[in-house]
Amino acid sequence: MGLEKVIEDILRKGEEQRSEIIRQGERERDEQVSLAGKQMDENRRKAELRSKAQVAQMEQQELSSAELESKKAMLSAQRQIMEDLRTHTLSDLASYPDAKRKALYSKLASKARKELGDCYVYSNERDKPFAQFPSGVTYAGTIDCVGGLVFESKDRTVRLDYRFESILEEVWNKRMQEIYSRLFG
Repeated sequence: MGLEKVIEDILRKGEEQRSEIIRQGERERDEQVSLAGKQMDENRRKAELRSKAQVAQMEQQELSSAELESKKAMLSAQRQIMEDLRTHTLSDLASYPDAKRKALYSKLASKARKELGDCYVYSNERDKPFAQFPSGVTYAGTIDCVGGLVFESKDRTVRLDYRFESILEEVWNKRMQEIYSRLFG
């Protein structure tokens, strides 16, 4: 019977080892499942945070894009208003009354005569009838402009450009900031 007792002992110990191995395996499985669950929760949390951050970033980009488009539209409208104002101003100058034009041209001719001495003068076709200038200022022909005069020295080296377009351009460039501020400030 000693052999049977030894076999029983071996079987019992084997059964105990088997049970211990199974329990150990189940503990390890439970730990792995628990760890995997925690890892999945952590990954889910991180994914949600990334998603929220991406949504926030996309919203910010959309907002920035909309603001930029709004600013572009505003600047375009302001630029158009400024250009319309400039065109309207030039149109107003073109329709300057004849009597005022004649007086203005007389003053310009006197100023040019002092600066250039004997000189030539050019005007547009419409202003040709006002070509009554002091002696030494000779009418030399017509030029393409809205109004105003161009004076040229006798040796044709110096020009004084008093065309309405040139005067408006000079005033416009010098005072554009002020004009813009008054309109949009």
